[in-house]
Amino acid sequence: MHRRLLTLTRDTRLPLLLTVLSGLVAGLLTIWQAWLLSSVINAVFLEKQALAQVMRPLLFILLAISGRSFLSWLNEVAANAVAVKIKTDLRNRLFAHILKLGPAYARGQRTGELTAAAVEGIEALDAYFSQYLPQLVITTLVPLSILIFVFPIDLLSGIILLITAPLIPFFMIMIGKGAEAVTKRQYETLRLLSAHFLDSLQGLTTLKLFGQSKAQTQTIAQVSEKFRDTTMSVLRITFISALALELLATLSTAVIAVEIGFRLLYGNMDFQPALFLLVLAPEFYMPLRALGARFHAGMSGTTAAKRIYEILDTEIPESKVESQKSELARPSTFDLRLEGISFTYPKRIHSRTRKYQPHNKTGSTHRPRRQNRRRQIHPRSTPPRLHPTHTRRPHISLII
Repeated sequence: MHRRLLTLTRDTRLPLLLTVLSGLVAGLLTIWQAWLLSSVINAVFLEKQALAQVMRPLLFILLAISGRSFLSWLNEVAANAVAVKIKTDLRNRLFAHILKLGPAYARGQRTGELTAAAVEGIEALDAYFSQYLPQLVITTLVPLSILIFVFPIDLLSGIILLITAPLIPFFMIMIGKGAEAVTKRQYETLRLLSAHFLDSLQGLTTLKLFGQSKAQTQTIAQVSEKFRDTTMSVLRITFISALALELLATLSTAVIAVEIGFRLLYGNMDFQPALFLLVLAPEFYMPLRALGARFHAGMSGTTAAKRIYEILDTEIPESKVESQKSELARPSTFDLRLEGISFTYPKRIHSRTRKYQPHNKTGSTHRPRRQNRRRQIHPRSTPPRLHPTHTRRPHISLII
């Protein structure tokens, strides 16, 4: 399913590339900011430099913070552009395919379910393309960039970061397997609730006529309660996974802080690179933690996409119309015979009295205009013509 969703990004390569590049450059600015901050603190507290001597690094720090803020805004705008473009194209494609499937397919499906797939289902892809997918690429690039700067400074800290980094995706995948079933059950319940609620609205008049509106209200309340329970289950797993990832990232940062502290205590490491590593360690795990937080949003998108692609994969029925031409057109040889035909005009008022006529034998309040008419039409007879006074009421009895 992820591969099929990735194919939707072909028309949005430029905004998607801008999203990834802004995240990568923001990560590089974070490394630069950590280096400048550690240098300024080392110069002020250990080397006793004045404010004028560290003014230039402070301006660079301010520049780095401003650049990160701008890139964060640019990342969000580009990611939203990607999501809006893909959602619009996919929704138009889905609607066009449903129209091609015709009313026969729509009658076989529940209207509320199709509406949920076309509205809530496609909206669920917003978080997948605007949050999860760009963060997946940034999580790969930013930690690797940090490791490139860490290994030349301190080999031991680089090894600790390299070993502890895969633990966060590992636990994320393990927790995600349990969350996948719960997320799927939540979406199925949402489909059931949407279909049931819309069907109840369409049949509200019938329910009122048969006195079943209150019973239907109880049924909707039960389905809503079921959806609430499944949503709370998803949120419970989300919070537990976030707690586990935060705890793992905190313990990994603490391990780096302890080993750097001991080496500082015994004089085996300088203060400036040690402070640089301490400031950079939380930033190393930040993309991994963000990926874990957005993993569940991406899972909701993939669950909704399965139903959308089920509709798109439905084959369109082919209608073949075959026309046969006869070699020799033969005129019809049958006789058309009409007997005992009568008709009248509804609400016709008598031309003299301007009052409605009394009931006749058939129970009608209108006097027949023609009674017991008989006509036989031969194959080669001249077709009867309509009198000019009868053009306002071209009834077949007038023709005969």
